[in-house]
Amino acid sequence: MKKIAIIGSGSWGVALAIHLAKLGNQIKIWSFMQEEADLINQERKCKFLPEVTLPEGIQCTTSYEEAIQDTEIILHVTPSKFTRNIVKGYKTYVTNQTIVICTKGFEKESLSTLDEVIKDEIPNAKIAVLSGPSHAEEVSKGVPTAMVIASEDRKIADELRDIFMNENLRVYTSEDVKGVELRRSLKKYHCILCRNGSRNGARR
Repeated sequence: MKKIAIIGSGSWGVALAIHLAKLGNQIKIWSFMQEEADLINQERKCKFLPEVTLPEGIQCTTSYEEAIQDTEIILHVTPSKFTRNIVKGYKTYVTNQTIVICTKGFEKESLSTLDEVIKDEIPNAKIAVLSGPSHAEEVSKGVPTAMVIASEDRKIADELRDIFMNENLRVYTSEDVKGVELRRSLKKYHCILCRNGSRNGARR
């Protein structure tokens, strides 16, 4: 059993929490909003995944310190545009945990990848990157799917693979952190462009 902090209470953060809790891990989610924390703690629900009931082993808090204290792994699962400010908020409480980036995108102002943003704020951080192809709904319901975990430290990647993988989730490892970050980030912006193009085409 691992003690894991998840920074972000959106659909992807909660889906990962559900998956990891079902595997016997103890999960603490950080949420920006008290009402989301109350919904998770009191009703075992997430408004972004209404069909799923959260298992035991998941708690939610609006305190960075409470979420991160005594944990072994931190999953960073907040929108890319908020990443730097949120990392500034919790970096005081990071000791020796591996930080797993589960967010797509770049920092808009600098065009930095998110591993670069975190290294700017926490220079000695142990960093890994988690990427699909997978969707929150699939992972939360246990639908068979796959993911990639990348870290420059092969031992970290292998350890995370063993923590995440079960009969429904196949996990592959890589040492190419930058490649995995760029692939998923460019895919995100490609999807946005495709959606905008479809809307514009429909108007013509």
